[in-house]
Amino acid sequence: MLPTVRHQHILEALRNHGSVSAAALRQTFQTTAMTVWRDLEALEELGLLRRTRGGACLQNRFPGEPNYEAKNQNAFGAKRRIAALAAQEFVREGDAIVLEGGTTVSALINFLPAERISVLTNSLPVALRVRAQRPGLPALVAGGWMSQVSGNTCGPEALRSMAKWQAAVCFISATAFDAVVGPSDPNPLEIEAKRALAACARRVVLLLDSSKFDQRSAAVTLHPRRIDALVTDADPPAPIRALLNRYSIRVCIARE
Repeated sequence: MLPTVRHQHILEALRNHGSVSAAALRQTFQTTAMTVWRDLEALEELGLLRRTRGGACLQNRFPGEPNYEAKNQNAFGAKRRIAALAAQEFVREGDAIVLEGGTTVSALINFLPAERISVLTNSLPVALRVRAQRPGLPALVAGGWMSQVSGNTCGPEALRSMAKWQAAVCFISATAFDAVVGPSDPNPLEIEAKRALAACARRVVLLLDSSKFDQRSAAVTLHPRRIDALVTDADPPAPIRALLNRYSIRVCIARE
């Protein structure tokens, strides 16, 4: 079993039970104690758990990963404005576009044309929303392990699918954004999937409501040099604006 798959199982067990024992993980994975401890050490370095005697428990040092429904209610009006502006500025007839599974990205579906656009995604919620709201649009969904929290697919099978895709633009979101590391997220498998989605597109557009500014999650999502544009709902703080300018990231502001 690949490390990324083991990590997914460990994180899901922690979300379900709050703690996990190394002995149980060895039995589940049919692997050595050293391998289990390396997995736990790697996840601890990302701030996703805390190792304990005989196992690990949840780590609350960084913002957690709220479920899709909870995130969908946050900054609802701002997300709609961001999505409307992003569709206007970056979607063109004939494009294949990548939609990551963030709720701000999902809001963009309401503003897509009814035809002549192809959607590529690793998100089951996004795919279902396309089917419900834009049934005339073809949608390709990456297979793989499905996160019980987000409904996004990740892991090696999903990464292999995404590696074959080519798209005009990738719309992506993040849990946090600060002036030191740029965008960051809590889940290493979701981060891995986001990087693969970004790699298959000619341009990457980050959709981010301003409540995410001056926050940091567990690990960097994408290096800022990989981002072509940021669409948000308010002027970024000066240190973040300096970071954006350093990497020539276009900023689009969806004001009220």
